[in-house]
Amino acid sequence: MNPPAQYEPQANDSPGPVKGMREQRRFNRVREAFPGLLVPAAGRLGRGRKAVPATTRDYDVEGVCLTTDRPMAVGEAVRLQLRLPRSLSRFFKGLACALPARVRTVRPAAQGRGFEVVLRWDRPLPALVERAVTSYQRRIGIAIAILLVFAVWFKWRSLVYFWYTPFFFIYSLTLLTYLLSRFLISWRHRVPPLGRYTPPISVVIAVRNEEKAIARTVESCFKADYPSERREVIVVDDGSTDATPRELEALRRRFAKLRVHTLKPSGKRFAMAEGVRRAAGEIIVFLDSDTYVHEDSLRRIVCGFEDPTLGASAGYAEVDNADKNLLTGLQEVRYVVSFRLFKAAESFFSCVTCASGCLAAYRREYILEFLDPWLKQTFLGRPATFGDDRSLTNFILRKYRVIYNDLATASTLVPETWKHYLLQQARWKKSWLRETWIASGFMYKKHPIAAISFYSAALFSLLSPLMVVRVLYLELQGRDAIFLYYALGLLLVALLQSLYYLFKKPKSNWVLGLMWMASSLLITGPQTYYAMLTIRKNHWGTR
Repeated sequence: MNPPAQYEPQANDSPGPVKGMREQRRFNRVREAFPGLLVPAAGRLGRGRKAVPATTRDYDVEGVCLTTDRPMAVGEAVRLQLRLPRSLSRFFKGLACALPARVRTVRPAAQGRGFEVVLRWDRPLPALVERAVTSYQRRIGIAIAILLVFAVWFKWRSLVYFWYTPFFFIYSLTLLTYLLSRFLISWRHRVPPLGRYTPPISVVIAVRNEEKAIARTVESCFKADYPSERREVIVVDDGSTDATPRELEALRRRFAKLRVHTLKPSGKRFAMAEGVRRAAGEIIVFLDSDTYVHEDSLRRIVCGFEDPTLGASAGYAEVDNADKNLLTGLQEVRYVVSFRLFKAAESFFSCVTCASGCLAAYRREYILEFLDPWLKQTFLGRPATFGDDRSLTNFILRKYRVIYNDLATASTLVPETWKHYLLQQARWKKSWLRETWIASGFMYKKHPIAAISFYSAALFSLLSPLMVVRVLYLELQGRDAIFLYYALGLLLVALLQSLYYLFKKPKSNWVLGLMWMASSLLITGPQTYYAMLTIRKNHWGTR
């Protein structure tokens, strides 16, 4: 598990001083209204001491201004119970906590009924938030540690059945070792520090038929906290047939520095390459057309490129529509675990195998080095028309380092229907098969642990559906103990990944980790074999 996240003020946290207030503060305030509950810090509720509902008006690192229906005594020690808003914690939004403070000022509300109450935090607000997050993660971390110990004990106890099915137990023991290593290695993962390094960047967005999303994507790039003179935004329209061209024309009128280029339908890879050729930036930042960056993401995604050995950096993708339905919630669990556990472990050795197209940065000079072979890539005699991001990562990874930056964040949309989801997964399976085969030819040259992890993960993905069939066959033969141990082992793995999600995100979606495991075994796992049989069919993988 990763160390506790630190409180980081967001780029939009400080819109400037709030005028018209009597008290003065040394720090800019954040205007945001969210509910809370004022509870006396000492003594029990009752006997005239009641919790007071309150709504914040604004806050800073020293204090907060609230409105309440009942006055509080000046100097009284209280706790403000609330759920952290996004402006206080990006990754732990919704975490329930109680922040200690003392009543500093009470006055009638300027408008309407009630009172304005000004609280002074007992400690600077970032320290209070960090303490609340650390306390929460410590509890979940203890649960994960206990489960890991139990998993090891469980595997030790099950060795009594080793000679019944040696291959099965070697497989399951290796899988457990691999999973344990992901927790241990990702805990050591660190992102490059945020400094003053701001190289010239070109944000390249390849788009086709994204009339509803492209405006938000482009707007987020221009609102991002990055020097305007060192940033350009290039949109390459791959022959859109909807209202995307009209949206791009409107955006060009709004943003003078937006550059739009239109191609005949050629595929996403060729649109990306066109953006690279026309770019002037030292660093290319690829962004999917249905994704928007957070305000500090561009500054963070370039961290580490001071080192010329760094070829690419992958950002973290949040699921923007996670609360739409069960399927999107399930994908949120998958994204958190895939990025913040598995990619973080890969990044420790600078061997991230896929810089996701949601948000990824590359050194332009290194892309140009591989641009022609990337565009002309074939597999089994057919042009490679899907898996562009994983393919480009592979080219870069041959010679250079590829890392993952947990704090460079973008929000993306995921499929909301099973049909769309399964089509997406089939494309991803095909690109995974192709690029895993290609990467297997050079990964052995990397760090030994990174190489072993890569080949092990590939083997697990290929064998997992077969193991399900094997266990069911043994069950039909009456070997109930094998099925029971296998089912309990899967439950342990699912719980570990679900708790890891909860460790990173305080949301009830964590229980969907069990559903994710079931869908992986029964649906997307067997898709691997379908992808093998149809890997030369790539017409539907084009844009």
